Amino acid sequence: MAINTTPPPAIATSVPDSEGHGTVLRIVYAHHLDGETLAYQLFHQYVHRLQDGTQLPDAISRAEVMALLGERGADCAEGWHSSANEPTEDASDEAWQWVCVQVNRLFPGLAWKVEPDRRMNIPGVEDDKVADIVIRACPLASDVHRPATALDPALTYYADGTHVVMRARGATRTGRTFGMAEGSASYPYQAVRWDDLGADLVAPHVLSRAPENQDQDGESSRPLG
Repeated sequence: MAINTTPPPAIATSVPDSEGHGTVLRIVYAHHLDGETLAYQLFHQYVHRLQDGTQLPDAISRAEVMALLGERGADCAEGWHSSANEPTEDASDEAWQWVCVQVNRLFPGLAWKVEPDRRMNIPGVEDDKVADIVIRACPLASDVHRPATALDPALTYYADGTHVVMRARGATRTGRTFGMAEGSASYPYQAVRWDDLGADLVAPHVLSRAPENQDQDGESSRPLG
């Protein structure tokens, strides 16, 4: 049975902002995690520490796991995911084995893979790359415009499902947007699922809304004229 297909509604309570800026909403929501999904959350937290030369601890506590899930849930609620560059295969292998041990130790008997279509991210595998982007990207119900800063130009992020065209390096490619996610740059990237299969996190300044008469099934990577 798939999980999170019909999640219960969130509970919202009006509370004063801690810094005195008025009224905000405290959101409490329920989300079901199987063992693999929980391990995946821990993997993203710890694999980059390992790659940066920080030794993984012998064990982590249940309280540390709950604190991590709370932080990631809050980040997503505010519209952002933190991420880093793709880890190496060696770091991925070691970190994945370690997080599996932690999950099985802290939550013995937890069902491991309730949703069989979910796959663990292994660098270099296209299907897993798409799955990783889907997990990292936060949805966009409408277009988001970011004003120019001292470092970056004005940027536009398109609402989910928008047909866009990427123009970069003398070629074009078309696809559909499905959110935005943090990357290695100072600004978030747009998540795009390409019409010719696959997906990528794309710098927003190379994307534009596709013309209405754009052939979605036609050429998706052709030289610019």
